[in-house]
Amino acid sequence: MAPESFHTGRATVETDFYAFGVLILEIVCGRRPGHQCGVNNYNSSIVDWVWENYRMDSLTFVVDSRTNEDADKEQIKNVLMLALACCHPNPYERPSIKTVLQVHIEEAKPPEVAVEKPAFMWPVLASLREVGCPLSGGQLTTTTELSGR
Repeated sequence: MAPESFHTGRATVETDFYAFGVLILEIVCGRRPGHQCGVNNYNSSIVDWVWENYRMDSLTFVVDSRTNEDADKEQIKNVLMLALACCHPNPYERPSIKTVLQVHIEEAKPPEVAVEKPAFMWPVLASLREVGCPLSGGQLTTTTELSGR
């Protein structure tokens, strides 16, 4: 679950993107999302585990061993980076559906992802984009606003 869900108790577009990122990680890694230390060799969530391997420059370690050896390594890395971007602790920094689709059809590179996983802070602080700095990504959706992105 997206970290802000515990504070708001509500689902938003951003919490859905977080869940989408976790789903991507589950598929690429071939592992369950929760605390599965006995089964999956990690003591925290799959997001933390993948981010830690990204920090150590060992993303290839997280890829499911059943993945075809002929699979495009760059494409797998792009998908993992997109998943981590979707799992950003700050919902303001998660990518938009437009960005996700562009990365998916290889029209764009995945969003930049910090090597160190950013800390979750509550209340959520506005991103640099909100204060006038142009960055790609999503914007926090209010629970009463339902619109496509």
